[in-house]
Amino acid sequence: MRELEEIFGSQAQTRVLQFLLENKGKAFNLSEIAEREKVAHSTVGRVIKQLLDQDLVEEITRWKQMRIVRINEENEKTKILLKFLEDVKKLKKPR
Repeated sequence: MRELEEIFGSQAQTRVLQFLLENKGKAFNLSEIAEREKVAHSTVGRVIKQLLDQDLVEEITRWKQMRIVRINEENEKTKILLKFLEDVKKLKKPR
């Protein structure tokens, strides 16, 4: 089970957010996210809108109906989430 899902439950927003956090610095279109995370494209669209509203994600470009997004690494909440995810993964590693 993925780290954020384990803590926050198995929700599409958690899956999409964790995917973008784990792929910081990379941009994706919504179809790529939907395919990789096995979430409906329409659900990804709703989730991305919520994440954009919270400024956790930034839209790089929009061309016709294709949106390209990435995690907003400048957002303070995002920085905390990145650190949190890193720390949780460290705890899971065998010592």
